[in-house]
Amino acid sequence: MMRKPIYTNAEIIEAGENLLLRRGSEVSATDIHKELGGKGKYSRVRNLWEAHCATREEEQSNDDPLPDEVQEQIDQAIVGLEKSMRDLVQAQISRMTEQSVRQFAIRERDFVLLEKANAKKVQALEAEIAYLTERLDEFCATEEEEHVSENADRAHERSVSAKPAPAPVAPVAARKTPDRPLPRTHRPAQKTARQPSARPKKSPQQERTRS
Repeated sequence: MMRKPIYTNAEIIEAGENLLLRRGSEVSATDIHKELGGKGKYSRVRNLWEAHCATREEEQSNDDPLPDEVQEQIDQAIVGLEKSMRDLVQAQISRMTEQSVRQFAIRERDFVLLEKANAKKVQALEAEIAYLTERLDEFCATEEEEHVSENADRAHERSVSAKPAPAPVAPVAARKTPDRPLPRTHRPAQKTARQPSARPKKSPQQERTRS
């Protein structure tokens, strides 16, 4: 059979309430245990008083609602806070969107500039290729002319060397003839020297470098 406690639950709670009224401040389980003469289990006094304090605070919060003016101010503060947070988020989204659009515009501008620069380089390379092709054609034509001229000279030399030498003719006594003009002797035709090739034009690359 369990031993009967020295103080009932009601007596412990009543002792605590009396201390609270006398002091006007918070009362601890230690204070109540001393008020009861230190008799009984301290843990039982502590558990009862803590449970009583929790119940009392809950009852006070339910029994004492906030004034309408205070509640209205709280509601307005909550609405204002929600609006501020919403405006802050919208401003952040707008700022990030503007930044993204600005970065995209910069990249697009850089791409256009790069495309123009590459187009100029392509045009310069095409002009250089056309110039080199023209010079190559001129060089091939000159080489062909020189080859034909050399072949003609060699053929002429061979024909001259292959012609038999004329037979010696006995000297004929000179006859006295009246004064007559001596017959004109035609000088052998001289070969015309080949005209030097025209000075090559400068390439577009050289023109750009000079300018």
